[in-house]
Amino acid sequence: MKKSYYILLISIFALLAHSCSTEKIEEINIAYIGPLNGTAIDLGIPAKNAIALSIKRYNANRKDDQPKITFHWANDNWEGYKAVNLYDSLNALHDLDIVFISNTEGTIALQDRIAQNNDILINPLNSDSLLSSMNKNTFTIAKKTEEANQIIGFRIIELGLKKSAVLYYPNDFMRRAARSVEEVMEHTSYSCKLIETEKGDTNFIELLQELKEEEYDAIAFFGYANFGYAMQQARKLGITAPFFGSTVLLDTNYYHNAQESIIGTECPYFNLADGNFPLANEFISNYYQEYNRKPISIWPALQAWDASEIILSFIKTANNKENLTDLTTYLQHSFADLDFYQGVCGNISMDQNGAAKGIYFSLYQYSDKNTLSKVKR
Repeated sequence: MKKSYYILLISIFALLAHSCSTEKIEEINIAYIGPLNGTAIDLGIPAKNAIALSIKRYNANRKDDQPKITFHWANDNWEGYKAVNLYDSLNALHDLDIVFISNTEGTIALQDRIAQNNDILINPLNSDSLLSSMNKNTFTIAKKTEEANQIIGFRIIELGLKKSAVLYYPNDFMRRAARSVEEVMEHTSYSCKLIETEKGDTNFIELLQELKEEEYDAIAFFGYANFGYAMQQARKLGITAPFFGSTVLLDTNYYHNAQESIIGTECPYFNLADGNFPLANEFISNYYQEYNRKPISIWPALQAWDASEIILSFIKTANNKENLTDLTTYLQHSFADLDFYQGVCGNISMDQNGAAKGIYFSLYQYSDKNTLSKVKR
């Protein structure tokens, strides 16, 4: 009887010690850094709104034992060099745990800070070979830049356009996108000339005149709304070569600058039917109900929604895990185990470098003002 009593006491003490050793997570601070006005708002506003909606729904439905989420954001004007100062400011005020950032160069710039503070960094828009080699705290839940833009290279070959030029904006994403087109043609009889432009250029007439004289039969514009001026100037010079572009053509300023010259431009894009249509369509309906409008561009909203929903699915069960050491380690392990998550973009898995797989872009054409239609091939 005495022995049984001691065993019972030991069991009670062990249970109490275990319950005291696992500290519950009460609140998590999440931030988004992206372009909320000016250049590339079609990338920033839909992503920020999607994450905000995801967190709002989580907080409205969370159980008592699930952490509360507080959401913060900052505008980087699509300038990567601003990322560190914006992150430091937000972190000083809110002690961040998780940061979403859309800008590729900003993602790279934040690596040391993220590692030093043991936070989690997620890029929900871009994924490329460089971002996949970042530290163990960085994850990309997005289409792969190189794969998405190779579509343009294959399309140019498919159309038999032997001599193409790619004008690109001087940042890491557009540089990699342009290089991806060139790589497709490297071992063929097709030529591809890469031309880096200056930020803020609006007058491309001299460059375009050279391309006309050298009889280029395809021109790709891998940049933002200021390239709309180049499209209009090209047509006024009498250039009839087909145009190609990147994923950002639906910025309303692009059409404003290009006018009818943008019609017919082909680009890689991701729409509802390219992912899990029922889930994607439901999300867009919820987005419209929340904001009284659809996203400026669909794919940034879809990818950001999946990125947020994935990490919130981890957070929901964090306090139920035994031997939970810290949030960051738990999230790292959860991402590593992610396999065929059924999201709005499709079935998403994570590779060993922290990059998502399972998002596939298609070829679209700018068919009318602020409208893209899938190319029939």
